[in-house]
Amino acid sequence: MKNLDEFQKGWPVMSAAAVGVGLGLSPLPFYTIGVQIGPILREFGPMGWGPSDVLNALIVYTIGAFLMSPIIGLIAERFGARRVALVSIVLFSLSMMGLALNTGSKTLYVILWSLVAIGGAGTLPITFTRPVANWFSVHRGKALGIALIATGVFGSLAKFFTQHIIEGVDIFGVELQGWRAAYVAVGFLPLLIALPVNLLCLRDVTDKSSKESILTQFKLPILSIAVVGLAWLIWMVFAEVWPLVQAEGFNLARIQAFVFIPLVILPVILMLLLSIDKQPPLIEKSGQDVELSGKTLIEALMTWRFWLLAVIFVPISYSIGGVIPNIEQIVIVNVFGSTRGAASDEIASQAVELAAIIGLAVLAGRLIGGYLIDKYWAPGIAFLFLALPAVAFYILGQPGTSANWATLAIFLIGFGAGVEYDFMAYMVSKYFGMRRYAAIYGAMYGFFAIGAGFGPSIMANLAEEQQWTTTLFQAGVILFIFTLPLLLLGKYQYGDEQVAKE
Repeated sequence: MKNLDEFQKGWPVMSAAAVGVGLGLSPLPFYTIGVQIGPILREFGPMGWGPSDVLNALIVYTIGAFLMSPIIGLIAERFGARRVALVSIVLFSLSMMGLALNTGSKTLYVILWSLVAIGGAGTLPITFTRPVANWFSVHRGKALGIALIATGVFGSLAKFFTQHIIEGVDIFGVELQGWRAAYVAVGFLPLLIALPVNLLCLRDVTDKSSKESILTQFKLPILSIAVVGLAWLIWMVFAEVWPLVQAEGFNLARIQAFVFIPLVILPVILMLLLSIDKQPPLIEKSGQDVELSGKTLIEALMTWRFWLLAVIFVPISYSIGGVIPNIEQIVIVNVFGSTRGAASDEIASQAVELAAIIGLAVLAGRLIGGYLIDKYWAPGIAFLFLALPAVAFYILGQPGTSANWATLAIFLIGFGAGVEYDFMAYMVSKYFGMRRYAAIYGAMYGFFAIGAGFGPSIMANLAEEQQWTTTLFQAGVILFIFTLPLLLLGKYQYGDEQVAKE
């Protein structure tokens, strides 16, 4: 059956993309910087640093992503998504470790984050969604949703992982403690887990298939490296969460951590137990190469739909993306009534737990959203999903908000955030085709990065002047207004983009 055939053939590519994007530039710096604000301010606060100074890293990330996204898209078209992803995983890992070199110099801080943005640009969804979209047609929305849930899953676990390293841990006699050690540890995760998995299984329809690759003969030793990396990640998360469970019992955030652990293990387990020797369904059926239809980058830039999506994604990503890295600080102020940058370790840990709930919401949003956009008109579904956080901003912005209401608000924010990446990927494929997908996605992603990157710092500065209540209310109004134009996109321009060459 065609429906089953896509998943039977494409699951290794989908799984590799999930691990790659989940341990890439999009989630890791974004999800962990909120955990790092307090420790960095304790060291650099006396030197004049504030929360917005730490979050300025995301402005650098934005500028880097804005400049590099189109370039990465064009490079991926020229050399293939696989090569770009593998090189960028290594560079991203090393550059994340390099963040530990900051001495309190704001100039050096900007330089180090610039290297992260440049080195890690090839790990953005631009690279990983192209192979997934090419392997899946009937169930493209579901496949993209499944692949992209990894941003929330790995991002949430990375919060606990980072917090545990900051608090201090002994690994084979080596003491790791503090924000510097945390950045080094987080930097190792893509190198240990994402690199071997993608080396084996990330294949576009234009790449040499796994069935023809000699690497599949070394599957077990290559994947053993990923197993070691996963074991380390899981152990650190368990060591952070389990003592809290013993002392205070389970709550949603702790339950979520234990639910997410098997999800990050699953791709590697499947690769170990099942055959990864796969070819794209159309190639296996026809025995011929695949030709992709669609617009060139220049042709896409000449359409009103491209600019509509590009423009509205700036305020949409500002509203949602600006809140997520600030959630810990918002919770500390509005839920626990503490002072920014001066919360106790206990309050900081509780804030991290509440913020980590967003990962579960992102997972739900991507799975449900992926199913719905395959079945119904995607812009309408995206409008509904992206409007939900506007209500959540109002709830979370109220001083003295209870932990229960904050949990609901954070879940709604994550639910809306869960549809952003896969909606963008799906829209690019349906309105512009797959011929130059990476280049078009890269150009559009740059606009998304503007809002998501500048948003956290802008919101932190606004909150310092007018409190989070007003700042979040403004973000909610902006979000709702700019989701409305999605309803103007009209019918899809492309259907099944893959045809066999004559």
